[in-house]
Amino acid sequence: MVLGTALSLALVLAPGAVKPRTPKPSRTAAPKPDPSVPAPGSFAERVDPATGRGRAVGPFLEPRTDFQATSMPDGRVLITGGSLKGPTSEWFDPATNRFTLGPALTRVRQGHRALALKDGRVLVLGGTEAPAPAEVLDPGGTAFRALPDAAFSLSADAVELEDRVLLVDGASGSVYTWDGRKGPSSKGVLARPRVFFRLVRLKDGRVAITGGWASEQKVRGRRTPSGPSLPVEVFNPRWSTLSTWSQVPQPRARHQAALLADGRVCLWAGVGADPDVPVADMEILDPAKETVTRGPALDLQGLGSPAWAGGFYLPERGRRLLVCADPLALPGAAPGPRLANGYLGPVLVPLRDGGVLVLGAPAFGDPLDRWDPRSRQTAVVGTLREGTASLGLLPDGRVLALGDVVDLVDPRTGSLSPLGWREDLKPLLATLRPVPSAPEVKDRPGAAVVPLDRARALVIGGGSPDAPSGTVEFLDLKKKTLTPAGSMKIRRPRPAGLKLNDGSVLVWGTGKE
Repeated sequence: MVLGTALSLALVLAPGAVKPRTPKPSRTAAPKPDPSVPAPGSFAERVDPATGRGRAVGPFLEPRTDFQATSMPDGRVLITGGSLKGPTSEWFDPATNRFTLGPALTRVRQGHRALALKDGRVLVLGGTEAPAPAEVLDPGGTAFRALPDAAFSLSADAVELEDRVLLVDGASGSVYTWDGRKGPSSKGVLARPRVFFRLVRLKDGRVAITGGWASEQKVRGRRTPSGPSLPVEVFNPRWSTLSTWSQVPQPRARHQAALLADGRVCLWAGVGADPDVPVADMEILDPAKETVTRGPALDLQGLGSPAWAGGFYLPERGRRLLVCADPLALPGAAPGPRLANGYLGPVLVPLRDGGVLVLGAPAFGDPLDRWDPRSRQTAVVGTLREGTASLGLLPDGRVLALGDVVDLVDPRTGSLSPLGWREDLKPLLATLRPVPSAPEVKDRPGAAVVPLDRARALVIGGGSPDAPSGTVEFLDLKKKTLTPAGSMKIRRPRPAGLKLNDGSVLVWGTGKE
């Protein structure tokens, strides 16, 4: 043992001996991906009431759009339809945060309605191009079964009455009631058939049929008019009669309709006669006086067709739930929990722990391009998370996408791994390399200028008559001259760029003129 130690010491001290390696500076300690943070492109996340943040849940079994989510008495949530693969459904269990295979529907449905009944059954109708029967799932059932005697097309709705269920087919205007046995019974036809409407049960038990777009169909031997404004129609279950208000709300479809505490009805959001133009003004319906009055206007940015449930409101593509128990208070709604992602066609489901399950097709942020200095070509490598504001570079060369959530970016594949919420990563973010200053280019307004070395910079995008927004050029920092350096497939009038250690440049930013 002594001899071994002496020999080792002699080798170290001997002339010409190899000196021990100096330890390299350790890499900046970065946390591992946080599995509790929803990944970009998730179809669902669960708001944690304790932290006010979205948390990851298990993935959908298959992609879905225009689906329905129904709360069940045992606390689970049934997600029906919205799949192009088949007539499938899924269960979400809050106890496990997982989605599992649900009962089979009788047919593929998208944009349908699902209603949980007081007796534990689930009724589903609409969402099919060709008229098809409604269907029902019995408690403990493994598959839905069709209801005979009535057919419903793409746009239909239902609401539970005291002892029956009211079902309305929008395209034909047919009105039915169902007592829970056999099939629905016909109760007349709407004066104005409509699609993308809403049913609201009033305090006195009647049901208001609101909004929608006119559906031109032959009813009682005549063709109905198809003007943009549709009146409010009311179904009286006591006499099975329909009546029409003389005052007509403004055109509105795919909207929200909420019963207020005083018995009035608030209509808000949705789109007007032009399906691309959202409706800003709320409207208040007074069933006692059969009047329509205009309410406050909403901020339409990101509104689209928002979700509403249990006092929470989420704009289309939004990442912030707004807390608002009263729809009339929406213009000043208090900011609520934050989501990691944005969603298209969001669906909100209140959970028993006070949280909210948020479901929807994922919304994405800017496409991510990578410019290669060897080929001088730019290729799209991925898409950033909705809400990503910028990219940053750690001292060891790793790339971070910075928003409310911080993602680790693989610059070659564009894959994103969530590291955590931004405020929890302040020590790490403090080590980001400063972005070198770059001169502006007079003839390229809005362009990103990324220094490559002391002699050159890369000029990306921007707009000018001579260089479209997809142009990439070298800037000679001394001569102030521009030479071609490739092009981008995505036009970006106002991009941003980040140079990586290998000389390549990542490009992101708006593609809007």
